[in-house]
Amino acid sequence: MSFNSILVGDDGTPEAEQAVAVAISLGEKLGAKVILLGVVPPPSAESQAEGYGLTSSSNARKKLQEQLERTAQTGRQTGIDVAVEIVEGTVESSIEEVAQRIGADLIVVGRRHISRMRHWLEGSTSESLVRRCPVSVLVVHDGENTSRASRAPSHTASSPSSKLSDT
Repeated sequence: MSFNSILVGDDGTPEAEQAVAVAISLGEKLGAKVILLGVVPPPSAESQAEGYGLTSSSNARKKLQEQLERTAQTGRQTGIDVAVEIVEGTVESSIEEVAQRIGADLIVVGRRHISRMRHWLEGSTSESLVRRCPVSVLVVHDGENTSRASRAPSHTASSPSSKLSDT
C-alpha cells in the first residue's frame, strides 16, 4: 500500500500540532501530498438565538484559515505539496467526507487524554474514526502518559509480542 495523499485534522491544539508534524514528516519521506483540514463546528442554537452564531463562526473560520496557512507554508518549505481546506460540520463526519472526496490514503489525527465523563458525553474523534472510517487512520498520542508497552517488561527482539504496538 502506498500513501500518496495524507489528510490531517488540525484544530490548533498542541495534539493537532503533533499530528501535523507527523503528517508532514510522512509526506516528506513518502513524497505524498498533505492536506490540512480544519473543521469549524456549526454554531449552537443558543448562540444563533442570541445573534452570535454567524459572527463567531465566520471569525473562527478566518482565524483557523490563517493558522493553517501558516502551518502549510512551513510544510511547503520542506518541498512537499501542502493544501489547506476548511469545512463546517461535525468533526468526525467532516474528516470522513473530505477523505473520501479527495481520495486520501491516510488520515492522521491527534489524541488527547480526556476525563472519563467527558469521553462518555462527547466521545473521542480518533476512536470514532478508527472504528468507522474506511481509510487507514494514524492516531498520534500526546505523549503525556506512558504507554502500556513502555511500562511492560522488555521482550527479546525475537519475541512476537515485542513487535506489537500499544492498541
